[in-house]
Amino acid sequence: MVMSAPDSATVEETARRWVLRVHAAAFADWDGLTDWLERDPAHLTAYDAAVVDDAWVEAVLRMPPLPIAVETLARPRAGRRWAMVGGAAAAAAALALVGSWLAPAAAPQEIATGPGQRRSITLADGSTIVLNGNTRVAFAADRPRAVTLAAGEALFTIRHNPRDPFVVTVGGTRLVDAGTVFDVVRDGDALDVTVAQGVVVYAPDTDHIRLDAGARLTRASAMGQPRVGRASAESIGSWRSGRLSYDDAPLERVARDLSRNIGAPIRVSDQARDLRFSGTVTLADTAQRTLERAGPLLGVRFVRAKAGWAMTVTDAAP
Repeated sequence: MVMSAPDSATVEETARRWVLRVHAAAFADWDGLTDWLERDPAHLTAYDAAVVDDAWVEAVLRMPPLPIAVETLARPRAGRRWAMVGGAAAAAAALALVGSWLAPAAAPQEIATGPGQRRSITLADGSTIVLNGNTRVAFAADRPRAVTLAAGEALFTIRHNPRDPFVVTVGGTRLVDAGTVFDVVRDGDALDVTVAQGVVVYAPDTDHIRLDAGARLTRASAMGQPRVGRASAESIGSWRSGRLSYDDAPLERVARDLSRNIGAPIRVSDQARDLRFSGTVTLADTAQRTLERAGPLLGVRFVRAKAGWAMTVTDAAP
């Protein structure tokens, strides 16, 4: 059931109620919370404020810890690791882990998604990280606001703290947040960063490239030259709602994105590799249906392969 506030309740009051409900042991209404947060940008702002408000944090900390509802993270034999709690498993397109609290520990904690899975992590300060399929992130033991993206794609919605900026490390490159919503893709040594809100600074110690809202930075390899362009607002993080939006993107990139979301590898033929696509691909409930829809839009066909799928150019393709 979705919780709705009485007419006399303010958005801030409703946000505080949600914060207290989320940290109750019996809480299970993650769909209701997600629906309320997405209904109005002001709801997320109020929720963030309620999480970090001193009085409410104290009230939350007095509550007993939540049980782990979905999975138990492996613990080392010596020392404590990050603890992550909350959430309920759903379909592949649903968020598999919500409402996570992270506590300091002796070693980094890795969180990963399998093919076609998604997870949402909520940090103690109200920041959120949504992981796409085949994605691995690791949290630093001594810095709750530092994360390494080892592989895959993640959408970061970060609550800015100028005294402790949030840092994402990708293959040795640092991305420093300045109160931001941004998406990061790591595919081998290739890097793709798009900024929906706020500012991200790429490699502040060397290149120091400022990325404002609507900017896209791509880098083909670890030693490659970063290139800065523009990204449409609707394309950033659109995979969360089952859409993949592109503006003159190579089909090789589209194939990688499809692969992450359908949970199966896609091999791109030499003829299709350099073709480009502008438009939106809609994800369906199965891999086969998704590719059946995508093929005509992309001017290709998808053929079952020994391991996953093969993308080949159709006779009608240029």
